[in-house]
Amino acid sequence: MRAPVTQPSSRKADDVADDLLRRIVSGEIAVGSVLPRESDLAESYGVGRSVVREANKLLEVHRLVRPTRRLGTVVLDPLCSVTPAVLRAMLFGDKGQVDRAMLGEFLEIRAELDEKMTRLAAERRSREDLGAIERAIERIELSEPGSEARFSASSELGTALARATKNRIFVMLAHWHAQIAVDLEPLLSKVREPVAEAHGHRLLLDAIRARDVDLAGRLVAEFHRWANQRILGAARSERRAHRERPRTTS
Repeated sequence: MRAPVTQPSSRKADDVADDLLRRIVSGEIAVGSVLPRESDLAESYGVGRSVVREANKLLEVHRLVRPTRRLGTVVLDPLCSVTPAVLRAMLFGDKGQVDRAMLGEFLEIRAELDEKMTRLAAERRSREDLGAIERAIERIELSEPGSEARFSASSELGTALARATKNRIFVMLAHWHAQIAVDLEPLLSKVREPVAEAHGHRLLLDAIRARDVDLAGRLVAEFHRWANQRILGAARSERRAHRERPRTTS
């Protein structure tokens, strides 16, 4: 039996859903299988059936399960889900270590989308968009590296660029990425050099102001080529350090 969950009911449901989500994403609970009955899950987690019912509803929101009449709650393919929580579970294993292969796939897509987004921003931006982009860059320059203010300002810049595209899907993706970046921030911060970052942001702003679509796209593409290798290298180093860390005995 799993350790009982002792938090309030809503938090209990979150914890049960998070654990089931992790087990589905990892393959411990197979796609196409049927979840155990509510009573069995309640006993396993040491909670009431209402908590399990709420947890299953949360899994439905993530499109990880589907209640099926006369069969039960069927497990769906995690790759059919688009929620940040599912991607986070794919990026981080049980011990919180980054899955380097999944990280590489995420960075690849992020680079392609960022380049396209920036090109559209340079082409379609308004005067108001330029003001929002510049204010976000100024906030980045004034904040301490690694601080919450710096992280918030970086997210603000991404949203300002997305809004400049006049494509609402890019705005949605910017908010989606910001949620993922919360967990990746320790790795992302390792590739940031304040002076170079500030210079790069100003070059990008100048390109967007001049509507130089090709230059804006090239600047973003070159940054991602440089940064992604460093991020993957940092993830490799962290994994190696974790393996080499002495284990304590109880």
